[in-house]
Amino acid sequence: MLETIRAIPDVEAEPVPDVLVVEFADAGVKIRLRWWIKPPRRADALDLQDKVLERVKAALTAEGIDLPFPTYQVLLHDQTEATDGDRRRQREGWPAGKGEVPEPAGLARAVQNMKAGPSAPDT
Repeated sequence: MLETIRAIPDVEAEPVPDVLVVEFADAGVKIRLRWWIKPPRRADALDLQDKVLERVKAALTAEGIDLPFPTYQVLLHDQTEATDGDRRRQREGWPAGKGEVPEPAGLARAVQNMKAGPSAPDT
């Protein structure tokens, strides 16, 4: 990373660019790259940041180093007002549960009942 940053013409040689490990995170190691430019105008800084990040990513890829990206699994199921609470009518691996199937309830009423506690009437 340092070699890549130092090779970019707009990066100043002094102060010396550096690379700091700032955190061992869940999905990887967080690293902070620092470099200096003249003149330090905002547009120049953003343009150079783009150039530095593109070149550092290309250099890491060329060395066989992948950047970590978290992945997510999103499960969608059929739950409408008509099937709300009726686990026997829901799809794909949702447990059927035991006992009586509760009556469908609107979201506002369900939240009200949760706030009121288990002894609240279902109105």
